[in-house]
Amino acid sequence: MQKNNREYPELKLFVQRVKLDCGLQLVLIPRPNFNEKQVMIATNFGSTASSIKLADGQVDYPLGLAHFLEHKIFEMSDGKDALEDFTALGAEANAFTTYQQTVYYFSTVNEIKEGIKQLITLVRERYMTQESVDEERPIIQNEILMYEDDSDYQMNKALLANLYPNTALSEDIAGNEQTVEQICLSDLTSAHDYFYQLNQLTMVIVGKIEVDDIVNEIDGFVNKDVNERSVAVMPLQIHPIVTSSRLSMDVTQPKLGLGFRVVDELEGMTYHCYKLGLRLFLSMLLGWTSETYQDWYDNGLIDYSFDFHLEVTSQFKFVTITFDTDQPIAMTRKVKKLFQTFATNADFSEEHLILLKKEMYGDFIKSLDSIDQLANQVTLALADGTDYLETGELIRKISLKDIHKIANHFVSHMEATTVTIFPK
Repeated sequence: MQKNNREYPELKLFVQRVKLDCGLQLVLIPRPNFNEKQVMIATNFGSTASSIKLADGQVDYPLGLAHFLEHKIFEMSDGKDALEDFTALGAEANAFTTYQQTVYYFSTVNEIKEGIKQLITLVRERYMTQESVDEERPIIQNEILMYEDDSDYQMNKALLANLYPNTALSEDIAGNEQTVEQICLSDLTSAHDYFYQLNQLTMVIVGKIEVDDIVNEIDGFVNKDVNERSVAVMPLQIHPIVTSSRLSMDVTQPKLGLGFRVVDELEGMTYHCYKLGLRLFLSMLLGWTSETYQDWYDNGLIDYSFDFHLEVTSQFKFVTITFDTDQPIAMTRKVKKLFQTFATNADFSEEHLILLKKEMYGDFIKSLDSIDQLANQVTLALADGTDYLETGELIRKISLKDIHKIANHFVSHMEATTVTIFPK
């Protein structure tokens, strides 16, 4: 057993990171002044893991497999839903799949040892059959179809399909009707064998806990895998972007989406710092505190629908900007020009940065007082090996010069696409 204790004095937090002899990793964050406790267990098997590299070759999976497996993990030997057992313990349990991870979790104000054992057992054992897989398939297909008429959903899906054509990112995390139809029992058991080994799992425990007691309890419960398998997710195959596309839907006003991707890395910059700097850059130019945002809003060029989103990981880096507008062509030009001339923009200033850093740091500190949000953020950061608790220090240290460097890299390397949804 390997233990690494770390104090975060400015946050008044103590974290113990443990790697058990069985390979399972633990992250324990005691919060003695809270009654709630949250336990999450994550595997780095998400929707983008459609091709995996093994010691003896490569395996390709149908899109949507990680999400499908998430559904089937809750199936028990007697046909019951495992959620019922957590409810019996006074705990609320659930799961979700992202681009990079599948995460199972429960929260409770009660004692958590039995819940932890149930959570480990849940992800380690499987009882799915071909019959139950066939029964689940139409349920997931209907889940996908539910969003077909959602214009915001279709916008984001189209933007990613343009930015990353012919990859897992071009489809929903759940896949599509056709790929879900292709998923069979052997795909699910194969993925479970590789990605639900103990050495592929990390458990995050946050709340009112006795750290050593919990670690010893888990260590005594789990057994090392007899046959550990080597596995790695293959990187996305990057293809030329689709520069524009248009859809017709039942909307009252045209919707514009702009997508920007960057493939090249910024040497010497961590993903955590790059993402933080890029978020501040976008907030400076396009956030509600910017003169540009206020001017566009006051002149009716944008409304409450205006939003931007960014993802920065080891596999992909992209920004999307979406809003309703009657002037999609003109607004596309305005946004692109804003990026190209950012260095001389009045909003790109030390004063504005200080304001946004205060707001961002306040949001970070606030997240530490929410057990579920803290557990979620720490868990999600594991996908790229980053430490969410270092966010505050990064916010304090990042300078306008750093953001200029990140922004310049982003703008000079970005490839752009547009999606317009017109009323039928």
